[in-house]
Amino acid sequence: MSDEKPSVPERKWLFVVEMAAGCDALLRALAPFPVQGADVRRVDLRTEGPTARLEIETAGLGAHRAEHLRARLQALAGVRSVACGWR
Repeated sequence: MSDEKPSVPERKWLFVVEMAAGCDALLRALAPFPVQGADVRRVDLRTEGPTARLEIETAGLGAHRAEHLRARLQALAGVRSVACGWR
């Protein structure tokens, strides 16, 4: 018998941020991710008028770190809403 645990599939987290569009909005929103050890896999930014919608897909995060990131994103200037979930 082996003491190894079966591998658990890696969770991918998706963060959706609605914020005011601006020249540094993307940089401000991405800054907290490397600090939390997130492996950013995909970034999609769509701007329509004064509003930007940013999707960030990450891997390498536990639930606690993902919730911390959500709170950090919500506290950024110009952010209107943040949603996150895993798949």
